[in-house]
Amino acid sequence: MTSLRAHDHVGRPSRASTRAMPPGGREPAGSGGVASLLAAPPANAQDLLKLAARAAATEPGLRPGPGQYVHIGMRTVSYRAGDRKGMQVTATEERWTPADGAKPWLQREQTIGTSPVPGVPMPEGSWSTTQIVDTLYEPSCDTGAKNVVTQEQMGTWPTDVEWLRARVQEEAAKATAVPEQRQRVWGAAGTLIRSSVFRPSLTAALYQIAAEVDGIALVPDAVDAAGRHGIAVALEDGDTRSELIFDKQTYRYFGERTVATRDKTTQLTAPALSKSTVDRMVRDAVAKGENGEEVRKSLLPDMKARKLTLLTPKGAVIGSSAVVEVGLVEAMPPLSENVSRMKIPC
Repeated sequence: MTSLRAHDHVGRPSRASTRAMPPGGREPAGSGGVASLLAAPPANAQDLLKLAARAAATEPGLRPGPGQYVHIGMRTVSYRAGDRKGMQVTATEERWTPADGAKPWLQREQTIGTSPVPGVPMPEGSWSTTQIVDTLYEPSCDTGAKNVVTQEQMGTWPTDVEWLRARVQEEAAKATAVPEQRQRVWGAAGTLIRSSVFRPSLTAALYQIAAEVDGIALVPDAVDAAGRHGIAVALEDGDTRSELIFDKQTYRYFGERTVATRDKTTQLTAPALSKSTVDRMVRDAVAKGENGEEVRKSLLPDMKARKLTLLTPKGAVIGSSAVVEVGLVEAMPPLSENVSRMKIPC
């Protein structure tokens, strides 16, 4: 998956409707909503996903109108490793996806903090906690990107489980770097579950497909990226465990995370930075008020190829996202100064 907003907005648009997660993901007492679904604790992963499907089925969905955008706000945690060093990085991530898939969509990220990971020292240097980074995804034709699932498409999908199972298999087939089929299906289902939070009836059907994955297990306590303790369904894959996290009482979806299950050491060779790259990094640093000569000096070792040892200790959160707000807005916000543009093929 606390405060619903972790940073100030750049030109925050007016909101047509919003469904925000209450503190702890629970409805107020007496609301008559998913809190009425309280039952005995689930006995296994399949039972948990059934309860999650029941909870999702009671939630209202959002129906984006022409010109509107689905806005999803998340808190994220990731692991950044350097040469024998590492740290957890907490950030916010927001996405604005148009109801019309032919329009551009925006992803906005901002680092808000770092923390140590037991077993590895923290990297030196300061890390910005204020810079907003935008990525604008632009379809390369008027009909929109056919190979990328959008909220517009998911808004029209049937909730028929057999139809969705075939769609999940289609998305799983794109993960060619993942050798095991069940891992591909689990990953595809998790991605679609996160993207469909604006339409809970669809999410409920996707839980049924996730429940079919062989080898899933119940995790009694898992912490999402917003710091909420929940109960999870997980699938192990070698050195990692991938989890879908839910509220322990209402079974609402909190988010997902991937955790290292054992210590791992990776050897690799870092390519040398080119002079043009170093010059650009120095210019960017100077623009932020840093000393250009000191930055250039610190980058000199990186202008030669060098071997690195990356340490990933057991318990490190490789990646995690927690959904904290879902809503509809009339427009994307103005782009930040740090924006990159990505063309999406049709």
